[in-house]
Amino acid sequence: MTKKKSQKKRAAPRQAKKTKVRAAKAAPRKSRASQTYDASTQNRIIKLINSSLDIDEVLNLSMDLMENSLNATASSILLHDPDTNELKFYLATGEKKDMLKVIRMPADKGVAGRCFQTGRTLLIPDAAKSPFFYKAVDDKTKFVTKNLIATPLPIKGKRIGVLEVLNKSGGTFTKHDEQRLKNMAQEISVAIENARLYDEVKNAYVQSMLNMAKAERFRDNDTGLHIERCGEYATRLAPELGYEERELENLRVSMMMHDIGKVAIPDSILLKPGRLDEAEMDVMKTHTTKGGQILGQAPLLQLAIEIATCHHEKWDGSGYPQGLKGEVIPLSARLLAIIDVFDALSSKRPYKDPFPPSRVKEILIEGRGTHFDPNILDLFLGRFQEMCAILKNMS
Repeated sequence: MTKKKSQKKRAAPRQAKKTKVRAAKAAPRKSRASQTYDASTQNRIIKLINSSLDIDEVLNLSMDLMENSLNATASSILLHDPDTNELKFYLATGEKKDMLKVIRMPADKGVAGRCFQTGRTLLIPDAAKSPFFYKAVDDKTKFVTKNLIATPLPIKGKRIGVLEVLNKSGGTFTKHDEQRLKNMAQEISVAIENARLYDEVKNAYVQSMLNMAKAERFRDNDTGLHIERCGEYATRLAPELGYEERELENLRVSMMMHDIGKVAIPDSILLKPGRLDEAEMDVMKTHTTKGGQILGQAPLLQLAIEIATCHHEKWDGSGYPQGLKGEVIPLSARLLAIIDVFDALSSKRPYKDPFPPSRVKEILIEGRGTHFDPNILDLFLGRFQEMCAILKNMS
Protein backbone atom coordinates (compact mmCIF):
# COMPACT_ATOMS: atom_id res chain seq x y z
CA MET A 1 0.00 0.00 0.00
CA THR A 2 2.79 2.40 0.88
CA LYS A 3 4.44 1.78 -2.46
CA LYS A 4 1.19 2.40 -4.41
CA LYS A 5 0.55 5.62 -2.54
CA SER A 6 4.04 6.75 -3.31
CA GLN A 7 3.49 6.04 -7.03
CA LYS A 8 0.24 8.01 -7.00
CA LYS A 9 1.96 10.95 -5.39
CA ARG A 10 4.63 10.92 -8.05
CA ALA A 11 2.06 10.50 -10.85
CA ALA A 12 0.08 13.60 -9.92
CA PRO A 13 2.96 16.06 -10.34
CA ARG A 14 3.82 14.52 -13.71
CA GLN A 15 0.26 15.02 -14.97
CA ALA A 16 0.26 18.61 -13.75
CA LYS A 17 3.55 19.24 -15.50
CA LYS A 18 2.17 17.86 -18.78
CA THR A 19 -0.86 20.14 -18.50
CA LYS A 20 1.35 23.17 -17.96
CA VAL A 21 3.52 22.24 -20.94
CA ARG A 22 0.44 21.81 -23.14
CA ALA A 23 -0.94 25.16 -21.98
CA ALA A 24 2.38 26.85 -22.64
CA LYS A 25 2.50 25.39 -26.13
CA ALA A 26 -1.12 26.26 -26.90
CA ALA A 27 -0.86 29.99 -26.10
CA PRO A 28 1.79 30.85 -28.70
CA ARG A 29 -0.22 29.01 -31.37
CA LYS A 30 -3.14 31.41 -30.95
CA SER A 31 -0.80 34.40 -31.06
CA ARG A 32 0.90 33.13 -34.21
CA ALA A 33 -2.50 32.61 -35.88
CA SER A 34 -3.47 36.18 -35.04
CA GLN A 35 -0.15 37.48 -36.32
CA THR A 36 -0.56 35.45 -39.52
CA TYR A 37 -4.03 36.93 -40.05
CA ASP A 38 -2.68 40.45 -39.52
CA ALA A 39 0.22 39.80 -41.87
CA SER A 40 -2.12 38.33 -44.47
CA THR A 41 -4.35 41.40 -44.42
CA GLN A 42 -1.39 43.75 -44.55
CA ASN A 43 0.21 41.80 -47.39
CA ARG A 44 -3.01 41.99 -49.39
CA ILE A 45 -3.11 45.74 -48.86
CA ILE A 46 0.54 46.04 -49.96
CA LYS A 47 -0.23 44.04 -53.13
CA LEU A 48 -3.14 46.34 -53.89
CA ILE A 49 -0.95 49.41 -53.40
CA ASN A 50 1.67 48.02 -55.76
CA SER A 51 -0.94 47.17 -58.39
CA SER A 52 -1.79 49.36 -61.37
CA LEU A 53 -5.32 50.06 -60.15
CA ASP A 54 -6.71 53.55 -59.78
CA ILE A 55 -5.69 55.07 -56.41
CA ASP A 56 -9.27 55.54 -55.22
CA GLU A 57 -10.04 51.93 -56.10
CA VAL A 58 -6.89 50.78 -54.26
CA LEU A 59 -7.82 52.75 -51.15
CA ASN A 60 -11.44 51.59 -51.20
CA LEU A 61 -10.38 47.95 -51.45
CA SER A 62 -7.71 48.46 -48.78
CA MET A 63 -10.22 50.01 -46.41
CA ASP A 64 -12.64 47.14 -46.98
CA LEU A 65 -9.88 44.71 -45.98
CA MET A 66 -9.00 46.86 -42.99
CA GLU A 67 -12.61 47.07 -41.79
CA ASN A 68 -13.08 43.32 -42.09
CA SER A 69 -9.86 42.70 -40.22
CA LEU A 70 -10.84 45.02 -37.35
CA ASN A 71 -14.60 44.34 -37.42
CA ALA A 72 -15.23 48.06 -37.94
CA THR A 73 -18.48 49.31 -39.49
CA ALA A 74 -17.01 52.48 -41.04
CA SER A 75 -13.67 54.08 -41.79
CA SER A 76 -12.29 57.27 -43.27
CA ILE A 77 -9.17 58.98 -44.54
CA LEU A 78 -8.83 62.67 -43.71
CA LEU A 79 -6.10 64.67 -45.44
CA HIS A 80 -4.67 67.95 -44.21
CA ASP A 81 -5.16 71.05 -46.34
CA PRO A 82 -2.26 73.38 -45.42
CA ASP A 83 -3.90 76.36 -47.14
CA THR A 84 -6.91 76.33 -44.82
CA ASN A 85 -5.44 74.25 -41.96
CA GLU A 86 -8.40 71.90 -42.17
CA LEU A 87 -8.86 68.16 -42.32
CA LYS A 88 -11.05 67.11 -45.23
CA PHE A 89 -12.54 63.69 -45.88
CA TYR A 90 -10.62 62.30 -48.83
CA LEU A 91 -12.38 58.96 -48.70
CA ALA A 92 -14.97 57.39 -46.40
CA THR A 93 -16.97 54.18 -46.14
CA GLY A 94 -20.23 53.39 -44.42
CA GLU A 95 -23.75 54.65 -44.99
CA LYS A 96 -22.85 58.34 -44.53
CA LYS A 97 -19.86 58.39 -46.88
CA ASP A 98 -21.46 60.67 -49.49
CA MET A 99 -22.30 63.31 -46.89
CA LEU A 100 -18.76 63.31 -45.54
CA LYS A 101 -17.27 64.28 -48.94
CA VAL A 102 -18.21 67.93 -48.44
CA ILE A 103 -17.35 68.20 -44.75
CA ARG A 104 -14.19 69.87 -43.49
CA MET A 105 -13.13 70.29 -39.91
CA PRO A 106 -10.49 72.45 -38.19
CA ALA A 107 -7.19 70.60 -37.94
CA ASP A 108 -7.11 71.10 -34.17
CA LYS A 109 -10.65 69.83 -33.44
CA GLY A 110 -11.95 66.39 -32.59
CA VAL A 111 -10.20 63.08 -32.15
CA ALA A 112 -8.80 63.33 -35.68
CA GLY A 113 -7.49 66.83 -35.01
CA ARG A 114 -5.89 65.77 -31.73
CA CYS A 115 -4.30 62.78 -33.48
CA PHE A 116 -3.00 64.98 -36.30
CA GLN A 117 -1.58 67.65 -33.99
CA THR A 118 0.15 65.28 -31.57
CA GLY A 119 1.13 62.49 -33.96
CA ARG A 120 -0.25 59.96 -31.48
CA THR A 121 -2.68 57.11 -32.15
CA LEU A 122 -5.83 57.55 -30.08
CA LEU A 123 -7.97 54.64 -28.96
CA ILE A 124 -11.38 55.95 -27.86
CA PRO A 125 -13.56 53.25 -26.24
CA ASP A 126 -16.50 55.63 -25.60
CA ALA A 127 -16.69 58.62 -27.94
CA ALA A 128 -19.38 60.40 -25.91
CA LYS A 129 -17.07 60.56 -22.88
CA SER A 130 -13.95 61.67 -24.76
CA PRO A 131 -12.88 65.31 -24.22
CA PHE A 132 -11.56 65.33 -27.81
CA PHE A 133 -14.74 64.16 -29.54
CA TYR A 134 -16.04 66.64 -32.13
CA LYS A 135 -19.78 66.11 -32.25
CA ALA A 136 -20.37 68.58 -35.11
CA VAL A 137 -19.59 65.95 -37.75
CA ASP A 138 -22.10 63.49 -36.25
CA ASP A 139 -24.68 66.26 -36.04
CA LYS A 140 -24.30 67.01 -39.75
CA THR A 141 -24.36 63.39 -40.90
CA LYS A 142 -26.71 61.91 -38.26
CA PHE A 143 -24.11 59.21 -37.73
CA VAL A 144 -23.58 57.98 -34.17
CA THR A 145 -19.93 57.43 -33.29
CA LYS A 146 -19.66 54.94 -30.44
CA ASN A 147 -15.96 54.10 -30.43
CA LEU A 148 -13.02 54.65 -32.72
CA ILE A 149 -9.29 54.57 -33.34
CA ALA A 150 -7.51 57.43 -35.09
CA THR A 151 -3.90 57.14 -36.24
CA PRO A 152 -1.68 59.60 -38.16
CA LEU A 153 -0.79 59.08 -41.80
CA PRO A 154 2.98 59.67 -41.83
CA ILE A 155 5.25 60.15 -44.80
CA LYS A 156 8.89 61.27 -44.78
CA GLY A 157 8.72 62.53 -41.22
CA LYS A 158 5.57 64.59 -41.81
CA ARG A 159 1.90 63.94 -41.16
CA ILE A 160 -0.40 64.25 -44.18
CA GLY A 161 -3.64 63.29 -42.46
CA VAL A 162 -5.45 60.77 -40.30
CA LEU A 163 -6.83 57.26 -40.74
CA GLU A 164 -9.88 56.33 -38.64
CA VAL A 165 -11.95 53.22 -37.99
CA LEU A 166 -15.25 53.54 -36.18
CA ASN A 167 -17.81 51.47 -34.25
CA LYS A 168 -16.45 47.97 -33.80
CA SER A 169 -19.11 45.31 -34.24
CA GLY A 170 -19.99 43.58 -30.97
CA GLY A 171 -17.63 45.47 -28.68
CA THR A 172 -14.88 48.08 -28.53
CA PHE A 173 -11.49 48.29 -30.17
CA THR A 174 -8.46 46.87 -28.38
CA LYS A 175 -4.78 47.74 -28.08
CA HIS A 176 -4.13 44.95 -30.56
CA ASP A 177 -6.52 46.64 -33.03
CA GLU A 178 -4.66 49.89 -32.44
CA GLN A 179 -1.34 48.38 -33.43
CA ARG A 180 -2.81 46.74 -36.49
CA LEU A 181 -4.30 50.04 -37.64
CA LYS A 182 -0.94 51.79 -37.18
CA ASN A 183 0.71 49.16 -39.38
CA MET A 184 -1.93 49.60 -42.07
CA ALA A 185 -1.63 53.40 -41.89
CA GLN A 186 2.01 53.12 -42.97
CA GLU A 187 1.00 51.29 -46.14
CA ILE A 188 -1.91 53.61 -46.92
CA SER A 189 0.38 56.64 -46.48
CA VAL A 190 2.72 55.13 -49.07
CA ALA A 191 -0.21 54.62 -51.47
CA ILE A 192 -1.33 58.24 -51.13
CA GLU A 193 2.18 59.63 -51.55
CA ASN A 194 2.82 57.39 -54.57
CA ALA A 195 -0.43 58.64 -56.08
CA ARG A 196 0.63 62.24 -55.56
CA LEU A 197 4.02 61.66 -57.16
CA TYR A 198 2.40 59.71 -59.99
CA ASP A 199 -0.04 62.56 -60.62
CA GLU A 200 2.81 65.09 -60.71
CA VAL A 201 4.76 63.03 -63.23
CA LYS A 202 1.63 62.23 -65.23
CA ASN A 203 0.49 65.85 -65.36
CA ALA A 204 3.92 67.03 -66.48
CA TYR A 205 4.16 64.32 -69.14
CA VAL A 206 0.60 64.79 -70.37
CA GLN A 207 1.09 68.56 -70.56
CA SER A 208 4.23 68.17 -72.64
CA MET A 209 2.41 65.81 -75.04
CA LEU A 210 -0.58 68.13 -75.16
CA ASN A 211 1.67 71.09 -75.93
CA MET A 212 3.17 69.10 -78.78
CA ALA A 213 -0.29 68.30 -80.12
CA LYS A 214 -1.35 71.94 -79.84
CA ALA A 215 1.80 72.99 -81.68
CA GLU A 216 -0.04 72.02 -84.84
CA ARG A 217 -1.90 75.31 -84.44
CA PHE A 218 1.29 77.13 -85.49
CA ARG A 219 1.36 75.13 -88.70
CA ASP A 220 -2.37 75.04 -89.33
CA ASN A 221 -4.76 76.96 -87.07
CA ASP A 222 -7.75 74.91 -88.26
CA THR A 223 -6.07 71.69 -87.08
CA GLY A 224 -5.28 73.24 -83.69
CA LEU A 225 -8.94 74.19 -83.11
CA HIS A 226 -10.02 70.79 -84.43
CA ILE A 227 -8.31 68.85 -81.64
CA GLU A 228 -9.80 71.09 -78.95
CA ARG A 229 -13.30 70.61 -80.35
CA CYS A 230 -12.81 66.83 -80.49
CA GLY A 231 -12.11 66.82 -76.76
CA GLU A 232 -15.31 68.76 -76.13
CA TYR A 233 -17.52 66.59 -78.36
CA ALA A 234 -16.21 63.46 -76.65
CA THR A 235 -16.86 64.58 -73.08
CA ARG A 236 -20.44 65.53 -73.98
CA LEU A 237 -21.21 62.09 -75.44
CA ALA A 238 -19.06 59.82 -73.28
CA PRO A 239 -21.39 59.46 -70.24
CA GLU A 240 -24.02 57.82 -72.46
CA LEU A 241 -21.38 55.30 -73.56
CA GLY A 242 -20.64 54.24 -69.99
CA TYR A 243 -17.73 56.51 -69.12
CA GLU A 244 -17.71 57.62 -65.49
CA GLU A 245 -17.33 61.27 -64.51
CA ARG A 246 -13.81 60.72 -63.18
CA GLU A 247 -12.75 59.37 -66.61
CA LEU A 248 -13.93 62.35 -68.64
CA GLU A 249 -10.90 64.61 -68.24
CA ASN A 250 -8.53 61.82 -69.27
CA LEU A 251 -10.76 61.11 -72.25
CA ARG A 252 -10.88 64.80 -73.24
CA VAL A 253 -7.11 65.19 -73.12
CA SER A 254 -6.52 61.86 -74.87
CA MET A 255 -8.89 62.84 -77.68
CA MET A 256 -6.93 66.07 -78.14
CA MET A 257 -3.75 64.05 -78.74
CA HIS A 258 -5.21 61.89 -81.52
CA ASP A 259 -3.37 63.71 -84.33
CA ILE A 260 -0.07 64.18 -82.50
CA GLY A 261 1.61 61.98 -85.13
CA LYS A 262 1.05 64.76 -87.68
CA VAL A 263 4.04 66.61 -86.25
CA ALA A 264 6.09 64.06 -88.19
CA ILE A 265 4.25 64.66 -91.48
CA PRO A 266 5.95 67.11 -93.92
CA ASP A 267 4.20 70.43 -94.55
CA SER A 268 4.16 69.66 -98.26
CA ILE A 269 1.70 66.86 -97.51
CA LEU A 270 -0.09 68.14 -94.44
CA LEU A 271 -0.82 71.58 -95.94
CA LYS A 272 -1.25 70.55 -99.57
CA PRO A 273 -4.15 72.57 -101.04
CA GLY A 274 -5.48 69.65 -103.06
CA ARG A 275 -6.14 65.92 -102.98
CA LEU A 276 -3.18 63.73 -101.95
CA ASP A 277 -1.83 61.20 -104.41
CA GLU A 278 -1.39 57.57 -103.40
CA ALA A 279 2.20 57.94 -102.20
CA GLU A 280 1.36 61.07 -100.21
CA MET A 281 -1.64 59.34 -98.70
CA ASP A 282 0.56 56.47 -97.57
CA VAL A 283 2.77 58.97 -95.75
CA MET A 284 -0.25 60.70 -94.20
CA LYS A 285 -1.56 57.38 -92.91
CA THR A 286 1.61 56.91 -90.88
CA HIS A 287 0.46 59.64 -88.47
CA THR A 288 -1.49 56.95 -86.60
CA THR A 289 1.46 54.69 -85.82
CA LYS A 290 3.80 57.64 -85.35
CA GLY A 291 1.34 59.10 -82.86
CA GLY A 292 1.46 55.88 -80.85
CA GLN A 293 5.25 55.92 -80.96
CA ILE A 294 5.47 59.55 -79.83
CA LEU A 295 3.14 58.93 -76.90
CA GLY A 296 5.20 55.87 -75.98
CA GLN A 297 4.13 52.82 -74.05
CA ALA A 298 3.52 54.53 -70.71
CA PRO A 299 0.42 53.10 -68.96
CA LEU A 300 -0.61 56.61 -67.90
CA LEU A 301 -1.21 57.49 -71.58
CA GLN A 302 -2.71 54.18 -72.61
CA LEU A 303 -6.03 55.73 -73.63
CA ALA A 304 -4.29 58.41 -75.71
CA ILE A 305 -2.16 55.74 -77.41
CA GLU A 306 -5.14 53.59 -78.41
CA ILE A 307 -7.01 56.64 -79.76
CA ALA A 308 -4.03 57.95 -81.73
CA THR A 309 -3.34 54.52 -83.19
CA CYS A 310 -6.88 53.33 -83.94
CA HIS A 311 -9.03 56.35 -84.83
CA HIS A 312 -8.83 55.63 -88.56
CA GLU A 313 -9.98 52.03 -88.20
CA LYS A 314 -13.45 51.35 -89.69
CA TRP A 315 -16.35 49.30 -88.42
CA ASP A 316 -16.24 46.95 -91.45
CA GLY A 317 -12.47 46.36 -91.17
CA SER A 318 -11.46 48.49 -94.17
CA GLY A 319 -9.60 51.13 -92.12
CA TYR A 320 -5.96 51.52 -91.18
CA PRO A 321 -3.33 50.86 -89.86
CA GLN A 322 -4.35 47.39 -88.61
CA GLY A 323 -7.65 46.71 -90.38
CA LEU A 324 -9.47 46.16 -87.09
CA LYS A 325 -13.16 45.35 -87.30
CA GLY A 326 -16.27 45.93 -85.18
CA GLU A 327 -15.94 45.95 -81.41
CA VAL A 328 -12.31 44.90 -81.64
CA ILE A 329 -11.71 48.59 -82.32
CA PRO A 330 -11.45 50.35 -78.93
CA LEU A 331 -14.62 52.21 -77.90
CA SER A 332 -12.72 55.50 -77.62
CA ALA A 333 -11.44 55.18 -81.20
CA ARG A 334 -14.92 54.29 -82.51
CA LEU A 335 -16.26 57.44 -80.89
CA LEU A 336 -13.47 59.59 -82.33
CA ALA A 337 -13.95 58.14 -85.82
CA ILE A 338 -17.37 59.82 -85.96
CA ILE A 339 -16.29 63.02 -84.20
CA ASP A 340 -13.23 63.37 -86.42
CA VAL A 341 -15.16 63.02 -89.68
CA PHE A 342 -17.96 65.33 -88.50
CA ASP A 343 -15.51 68.08 -87.59
CA ALA A 344 -13.36 67.67 -90.69
CA LEU A 345 -16.38 67.83 -93.01
CA SER A 346 -17.83 70.80 -91.17
CA SER A 347 -14.58 72.81 -91.16
CA LYS A 348 -12.52 74.66 -93.73
CA ARG A 349 -9.40 72.85 -94.87
CA PRO A 350 -6.60 73.87 -97.29
CA TYR A 351 -8.25 71.65 -99.90
CA LYS A 352 -11.97 72.41 -99.30
CA ASP A 353 -14.63 74.69 -97.87
CA PRO A 354 -16.88 73.50 -95.02
CA PHE A 355 -19.86 71.33 -95.97
CA PRO A 356 -23.34 72.42 -94.86
CA PRO A 357 -24.77 70.53 -91.84
CA SER A 358 -27.37 68.71 -93.95
CA ARG A 359 -24.68 67.26 -96.23
CA VAL A 360 -22.45 66.34 -93.24
CA LYS A 361 -25.36 64.44 -91.74
CA GLU A 362 -26.00 62.59 -95.00
CA ILE A 363 -22.36 61.49 -95.25
CA LEU A 364 -22.36 60.25 -91.66
CA ILE A 365 -25.53 58.23 -92.27
CA GLU A 366 -23.99 56.74 -95.42
CA GLY A 367 -21.13 55.45 -93.26
CA ARG A 368 -23.41 53.70 -90.71
CA GLY A 369 -22.32 50.08 -90.30
CA THR A 370 -19.38 50.43 -92.70
CA HIS A 371 -17.19 53.26 -91.47
CA PHE A 372 -18.97 53.89 -88.16
CA ASP A 373 -20.25 51.91 -85.19
CA PRO A 374 -24.05 52.05 -85.74
CA ASN A 375 -24.96 52.52 -82.07
CA ILE A 376 -22.47 55.33 -81.47
CA LEU A 377 -23.53 57.02 -84.71
CA ASP A 378 -27.18 56.93 -83.61
CA LEU A 379 -26.17 58.58 -80.33
CA PHE A 380 -24.20 61.24 -82.19
CA LEU A 381 -27.02 61.98 -84.64
CA GLY A 382 -29.44 62.30 -81.73
CA ARG A 383 -27.24 65.11 -80.41
CA PHE A 384 -26.38 66.56 -83.82
CA GLN A 385 -27.60 70.10 -83.12
CA GLU A 386 -25.59 70.20 -79.89
CA MET A 387 -22.46 69.11 -81.76
CA CYS A 388 -23.06 71.82 -84.37
CA ALA A 389 -23.34 74.40 -81.58
CA ILE A 390 -19.96 73.30 -80.14
CA LEU A 391 -18.44 73.61 -83.61
CA LYS A 392 -19.76 77.16 -83.99
CA ASN A 393 -18.72 78.30 -80.50
CA MET A 394 -15.20 76.89 -80.77
CA SER A 395 -14.36 77.97 -84.34
